[in-house]
Amino acid sequence: MASLFPDLENDIFISYRQNDNKYDGWVTEFVANLTRELEATIKEKINVYFDENPQDGLLETHVVDKSLANKLKSFIFIPVLSQTYCDPKCFAWQNEFLAFNKLAREDRFGREIRLRNGNVASRILPVRIHELDPGDLKLIQDEMGGPLRAIDFFFREPGVNRPLKPQDQEDRNFSKTIYRNQVNKIANSVRDMIYSLRDQVNTDRGIPNDIKPSPVSSDKSIAVLPFVNMSNDPEQEYFSDGISEEIINTLVQVPELKVAGRTSAFSFKNKNEDLRSIGEKLNVNSILEGSVRKSGNRIRVTAQLIEASTGFHLWSQKFDRELDDIFSIQDEIAASIVSSLQIALTGKSREIKERPHSHSVEAYQLYLKGMSFFYKRGLHMFEGIKCFEDALAIDPDYALALVGVADSYTMLCLHSFISPEEAHPKATWAAQRALQLEPGLSEAHNASAIIANLFEFNWKKAESEYITALNLKPSYTQARCWYSFFFLQYVKHDKEQALHHARLAIESDPLSCYAQSIMCAVASGAEMHDVAIEAGLRSIEFDKDSFSAWHIMAMCHHKAGFYSDAIAEFRHALDISGRHNWSLLYLLGLFIELGKFNDRNAAEYLFRELESKSKVGYVSPAIMAIACANLDNQEKAISCMSEALERHDPYIIQVMFNTSVNYKLLSIQKIADLLRPKGLFPTSTLQNHLQS
Repeated sequence: MASLFPDLENDIFISYRQNDNKYDGWVTEFVANLTRELEATIKEKINVYFDENPQDGLLETHVVDKSLANKLKSFIFIPVLSQTYCDPKCFAWQNEFLAFNKLAREDRFGREIRLRNGNVASRILPVRIHELDPGDLKLIQDEMGGPLRAIDFFFREPGVNRPLKPQDQEDRNFSKTIYRNQVNKIANSVRDMIYSLRDQVNTDRGIPNDIKPSPVSSDKSIAVLPFVNMSNDPEQEYFSDGISEEIINTLVQVPELKVAGRTSAFSFKNKNEDLRSIGEKLNVNSILEGSVRKSGNRIRVTAQLIEASTGFHLWSQKFDRELDDIFSIQDEIAASIVSSLQIALTGKSREIKERPHSHSVEAYQLYLKGMSFFYKRGLHMFEGIKCFEDALAIDPDYALALVGVADSYTMLCLHSFISPEEAHPKATWAAQRALQLEPGLSEAHNASAIIANLFEFNWKKAESEYITALNLKPSYTQARCWYSFFFLQYVKHDKEQALHHARLAIESDPLSCYAQSIMCAVASGAEMHDVAIEAGLRSIEFDKDSFSAWHIMAMCHHKAGFYSDAIAEFRHALDISGRHNWSLLYLLGLFIELGKFNDRNAAEYLFRELESKSKVGYVSPAIMAIACANLDNQEKAISCMSEALERHDPYIIQVMFNTSVNYKLLSIQKIADLLRPKGLFPTSTLQNHLQS
């Protein structure tokens, strides 16, 4: 079978030493698995050549003939790098690797291919089955003209350095790699290069492309990976993460610099992923990585800035300081990066405004620990509040810790863990105090916006504060998501703008489970079910333990009419969340909608569970109102909704969402009369449904 490209003989050429296949047929198995993965990844049939038969005339004792020269006319060359491959006397090295490298530099395609996202990939895609000796590594890097960027298939234990097998356990391997994942990475890389080259060929011929290329990444774009904790104390992990996060927060102040969002950058934590792959996934050209070693009151921070597409080091520096200097270290690293990227308005380095810090390193460490709990959501936020309050006991004027308190109380109440009477005044005080201390702090304005949005139903203030927060920090994923979901969708019913801001959140933080979940919910509300389901599946892929991801995915499937999927996902959300009230309510509503006798029994069982929980703790009265309405208890529904309005229950905002769980509630005239004066009645789509 010929190559996809007329000028070439093969799509992929596999180069290896025959000895590396003799022991257990590793290369044969690898090629078979890669071929199957390519079939599942690329629409067209891919031509893969490798010399499996030792009698085909291409052994190391034979000379290179025209047959091999033709076969080397391939689009992608995959050398299987072993402990013996990088040998000047080796046939595969001399007559395959060196020959292809020369051929690729001279043919019309060139050795490097510009991908759709603007990054560059080499047509030589090394697979490493052993950790190489320094001499071999230098040999191949000299030939490649830069650092080796290989996809690793080697297994390391004490005294062990062998090829990775499909059955090998990840937790036993020092490299923490999984065979199937590595095969998938190769297939994805091949796909990206083939489609990108075909786009270029079609453009040259005047043929319009079927797929719109992704936005080209700017030269001034960066991802800050979580710094590695080199200290003996695992409790310092959050401290290392905090340094990375603060550098991100400092760099986002530069308008000319695109900075990958925290969640996306941190998704690569503890993963041995190729920097080229990271750059492509985050659509950035530069990557900052580093390490932190803390000993007593001394700290060493090592940072290096790397060009993602080539692996070249653009800048590196080591900082040895007293721990009290940690804030100046963060600012110094950020300033050095900006300078090295030559980001300036007039050819000079741009001055960066210092982020508000505590005067106490101990308070700062407590804040970082609190944020690690906040990001986990759920009941972990109570632990986060304790850390923020401990930080404030040391430094009462620590604005970021105050924001942590405000956001935690707001989210705990929205999720029906604590009452508005407890949450609202504490959240309001903390947000107002943070704004007094730091009027230019984006996080403080966003905290004020969500309070006005959910507790106060003050739409004018909420919109003003969201916009201020985003003007101060356009890459702030949480503000972008809350503005899109809680305000533009629920309050303004502006589907187009809600989708626009959800897309901006994903553009800034493409691997964020939360941003994808918001896109799922917003697209579902706009009746864009395919887009919603795709985003929902990505959110679960990014974080399989996220309650919100599973709950919103279930809501999306319910609205699209995939009831069995929705039931399974709501049940899973209940299992992983300790029976969260949201999923109890939505599953109850789904069972009522299905209408069978057994489903009615299941709905009543879930209602009794909500009632029991309300007797021993807080359950949102708005949730109880919706549940009562679904079970045709209109009197109790009206009573609960009146209570929700009186108590400023933030879950009331959810009744404005276009979903069938609210239909029965909003068809009650007295409920509509209660909600309309406060601007809480539903979208026109829902009104049309009620009228019909």
